[in-house]
Amino acid sequence: MGTHPYLGNAHEYLEKVPGTAPYLKDIHIFNPAGFVSFGLPIGDVPSIRRDVPVIVSRINHDLFFTDWEQHEARITSDNIAPDFEDSLYAAAVWKQLAKASVS
Repeated sequence: MGTHPYLGNAHEYLEKVPGTAPYLKDIHIFNPAGFVSFGLPIGDVPSIRRDVPVIVSRINHDLFFTDWEQHEARITSDNIAPDFEDSLYAAAVWKQLAKASVS
């Protein structure tokens, strides 16, 4: 059992000594090697429904928060990319209809 890797909740490698290999958290394992960490069969058809959403969610989370500074700068910036000028979406914006005059 000592030859099997220890995995985190999202099937990512865990470091033996914290802080020595932070890049390991970016490697997710979905194969029978995860049996020791979870005590359940990993990598077979029944485990797809249980494990794949967790792995995908963690990868999505990690990718987003790795670039958090860039996302925050884009969201809070006053600069608008030129491909989003008003003329591209002005026709799609709802406008209140003018009231018809009653005769």
